[in-house]
Amino acid sequence: MNQLFTPQELWRFSYLSWPALSGDGRLTAVTVMKPDPDGVCRSTVRVYDSDTGKIIYETPEGVHEMQPRFGNGGVMHVLCDASGSFQVWELVLDRRYRRQLTTLRHGVQHYDVCGDRIAFEAMVYPVDEEKGLVFTEMQGDEPEAFASWLDQQPYVAEDLTYKMDEWFGMRKGNMPRIGLCGGGKAPELLPGAPMEGVYPALSPDGENVAFFGYPHDGTDGRKAELMYWVTGDSTVRTLSGELGVSPEEAPVFSENGRTVFVLAYKSYEDGSSQVAAGFPVSGGEPILVPDMQTENVCEGVGGMTISRTVMGENRATFALNGDKVIFMGSFHGETALYQASCADPSRVERLDLPYEDVYGFAMNGNGGLALLAGSREVPPDLYAGTRRLTDEHSWLKDYPQGRTEEMHIRSRDGKSELTYFYTHPLKEDGPAPVVLDIKGGPTTMYARAYWHEFHALSAAGFGVIHGNPRGSSGYGRAFRGGGVCWKDESMHDLLDMCHDAVSRGWADPARLGVTGGSYGGYMTLKLIGKTQEFAAAAGQRVFANPGTSYGTGDVGWVRAGGEVPPHFSMLRYLEDRARGSNVSRIDSFSTPLLLLHGYRDFRCTFEQSEQVFVAMKERRPEVPVRLVMFPKENHALTRTGNMKSQVRHLQEIVEWMQRYLEKKEEADHE
Repeated sequence: MNQLFTPQELWRFSYLSWPALSGDGRLTAVTVMKPDPDGVCRSTVRVYDSDTGKIIYETPEGVHEMQPRFGNGGVMHVLCDASGSFQVWELVLDRRYRRQLTTLRHGVQHYDVCGDRIAFEAMVYPVDEEKGLVFTEMQGDEPEAFASWLDQQPYVAEDLTYKMDEWFGMRKGNMPRIGLCGGGKAPELLPGAPMEGVYPALSPDGENVAFFGYPHDGTDGRKAELMYWVTGDSTVRTLSGELGVSPEEAPVFSENGRTVFVLAYKSYEDGSSQVAAGFPVSGGEPILVPDMQTENVCEGVGGMTISRTVMGENRATFALNGDKVIFMGSFHGETALYQASCADPSRVERLDLPYEDVYGFAMNGNGGLALLAGSREVPPDLYAGTRRLTDEHSWLKDYPQGRTEEMHIRSRDGKSELTYFYTHPLKEDGPAPVVLDIKGGPTTMYARAYWHEFHALSAAGFGVIHGNPRGSSGYGRAFRGGGVCWKDESMHDLLDMCHDAVSRGWADPARLGVTGGSYGGYMTLKLIGKTQEFAAAAGQRVFANPGTSYGTGDVGWVRAGGEVPPHFSMLRYLEDRARGSNVSRIDSFSTPLLLLHGYRDFRCTFEQSEQVFVAMKERRPEVPVRLVMFPKENHALTRTGNMKSQVRHLQEIVEWMQRYLEKKEEADHE
């Protein structure tokens, strides 16, 4: 029986992440996340027979597991919270045997295993280190007592980079640290002065550790470096140099352990591209794969797709197979797998796989693949090569979907070809009310991927325009270069997508709505401040005033050698940031405006929405405005937020558009 897709259907989704493949290819594992009745998405691990699709292992009821890694002889490791916090456990699958291997005080965030050696990333508090309790797991009432004690401690900042959205604000002296255990040796933390470290990787012989560290202070405080620790040494070496590395996933050792590969940014005349950079452990120039001097196949290493129905962390965007680098890449609305060799990095080939949207993958030493792949019609499922192992969203067949078309138009200045997607309303009867949905980023890409928000709007009677204006990724460095995303060209591109939909008879020009989050929230406010084309707007986690984002958002500090002249006046600088801001255009706002924001958003802080709301109430009281604040959510509200918050957030958007687009005459009368 056909049903209408509503925001409540978000409770039914399964989110797959972190695929893993055994060395012989017989077993494929994946992490599965589903919301519990409290709205928290909990993770479990499933292991499938790669040939038959039969489930041979699933996390026991009452515990949670994630980050599966296959070893030898039917052994698998996971992070499991059976003891109360996430620790590394060893599972022998065919014997149904399991044992706990680590006892970190506050659990383990990431880990790697080689033989009986474990490298880990763990959160360490100064008080635990002082008392020698780092490797003593809390028992009984200790976690509750510690949480109560911590709640009473003040926040203290002594360095510029003192808070981040991912931290939900400030830390209380704690930081992630790298350490080693196993191999018959006492567990130990990285030697020397405490340094924040993330994503450890063990060398093939288990004797050395590569990881990302943050050794700098001041404006370089969030600049990561690739670090190398030879176990037994009292110092840690830095392998990365001028090349900027990206601490988004663990380093990867070459088969002989002599080179460590990481994501890095390579600069070209027209901008930068992300590549896999191999740093020799003995020193020397890095190997860069692929060579992105030309961009005729892809735009580099990494997934740039945004706004798709996914959740959870994936292990890697690239892997090594002999001298070849296999990597995820995005290009012209598609995320696929590519390969290039270290011997000829300029030759980039797209792997011949039948998938519209690759979300994650894993490769074993024999070149076998486990993938997470989806399409416009369905979120990602798990595949072993081309064999489908899961069908997590078969229930979606009961929900008809609006048809999505891909359109290509020229920019009004004739300089670029633009791509946008149009999801038709479920029921069409002439020109429809249409919502322009603007992505965040801005250097990201809408792709041929499933995003539940489009389908909720379509089922509610709206067409949805979602496109890639200039400034987006996936169309070459020149397309996103020169800060074009902050200029009027990108605004014109979005308007021209709407005008094209009107010219095709799809959109009613009197019933256009606009929404978007983060950068999309910035553009939403810019469009209703500089044009009169929209009858309703929903700004999500808006960026409204650069003048007050300085010192409040986690990207708002002055960066050395950046945009600020060496002898700038602070007053002049703040005036320049505020000039031309969206708040300065409030007097021109006439569009009914919904504002949605997480209170613990430290990227686009909540005060950004507050400024807009207060100014609207004071300066434009005749224009409807509504502020909805989610007290426990950060910037990732629509991606990783509590499911209760996600459902309410989407419901607010749908109902706002219904009120001011579907029932425009009644709203005007009010």
